[in-house]
Amino acid sequence: MYKKYILDNGLVIVGEEIPYANSVSFGLWVNVGTRYEEKNINGMSHFIEHMVFKGTKNRSSKKIAQDIDNLGGQINAFTSKEVTCFYVKMLDEHIYTGIDVICDMVLNPLFLEEDIIKEKSVVLEEIKMYDDSPEDLAHDLLFELIYKGKGLGMNILGTEDSLSNINRESILNFFNKYYVPRNCVISICGNFNFENMVSFLSEKFKKWNNNNFNKITIDKCEFNSGIVRKNKEIEQVNMCIGLKSIEVESDDVYALSVVNNIFGGSMSSRLFQNIREQKGKVYSIYSYPTLHKKSGVLNVFASMSKKNLKQVYNLIIDEINLLKRNYLTIDEIQKAKEQLKGNYILGLESIGSKMMSIGKSQLLLNKIHTSKDIISNINSITVDDIVNVIDKTFDIDSIAVCIVGKDIQNINI
Repeated sequence: MYKKYILDNGLVIVGEEIPYANSVSFGLWVNVGTRYEEKNINGMSHFIEHMVFKGTKNRSSKKIAQDIDNLGGQINAFTSKEVTCFYVKMLDEHIYTGIDVICDMVLNPLFLEEDIIKEKSVVLEEIKMYDDSPEDLAHDLLFELIYKGKGLGMNILGTEDSLSNINRESILNFFNKYYVPRNCVISICGNFNFENMVSFLSEKFKKWNNNNFNKITIDKCEFNSGIVRKNKEIEQVNMCIGLKSIEVESDDVYALSVVNNIFGGSMSSRLFQNIREQKGKVYSIYSYPTLHKKSGVLNVFASMSKKNLKQVYNLIIDEINLLKRNYLTIDEIQKAKEQLKGNYILGLESIGSKMMSIGKSQLLLNKIHTSKDIISNINSITVDDIVNVIDKTFDIDSIAVCIVGKDIQNINI
């Protein structure tokens, strides 16, 4: 059973007590990512995520790591298009130390000039690393095309040019705007007492103010169709296809998950069985939804030899048309429901996954569905729901394609 408490400064705390566990997972979520950045400082959210690990008024970067490592804990962070999360997992007896480290990082970062210079070099190496991954590159270039000129289309890491524009002043301005209690959520799961935790966090964050924060509004991002190609000296061709889909707030997210499982979301899916297993034209092929607030895309990824590119693309389009023409059988829907419920329930066995799930849901949707709610929502999916979400998503007139590979500039599909 989830519990929720809102501190006087607006910071939301959500948690689930799991007395039989031996650990606790804690996350501090900030509603900020590339969606909220200007092009000239693209990558700022991710850069700040790095910089808070570089030292605080109370700890050096080495001491931050030591305070967690010495107790056998784990600390990390990530940035996405819409959220940034700092998290720690500790044995239950050490969780307050772990939380103290996270709080110190977020409340007291130094942002020293010398660290900014060094960390820019680190992020540039990270950019090069992802550029060497054609699968990641294809996904990033696809979203640049789909959401051209918008924050959702920008690279989470930024670019060499945008990183050069980041300085201590712009970091502080961005940090003070978004890193405020009313724009954050704390999620915690494991063996702890919620009321005691609220008292501890109330004391920790009592001086954290909102800096005249005004709730941020976002507009729907229009979907741009088209094709983009990137020449890369690699053996395989990597293709990523995007179909305009529903937003994360939609009531159709469960129906889309069912359809995705059948279409390309598992080894028993149509794409995998037909194009890999039966025809042997690809090594990797799968589909997955990427849903944001007021925007959404269903992605299909495939890697293959250049000679198979056109055929694989046409086979994917054939599967889309087949789905649009015949939809799904009741038997297929029922099996996919069971698969979805099984995956969800197995995921609940991870305390870290629970923490991530409730934190992200509270931050983006301002609500948390209980396990019973989610299972009920899956069970209640009807044939009409499936038809509706297929009609909304599988429209080849709203399709974007990215191809990354060697000598592919003149290939038409």
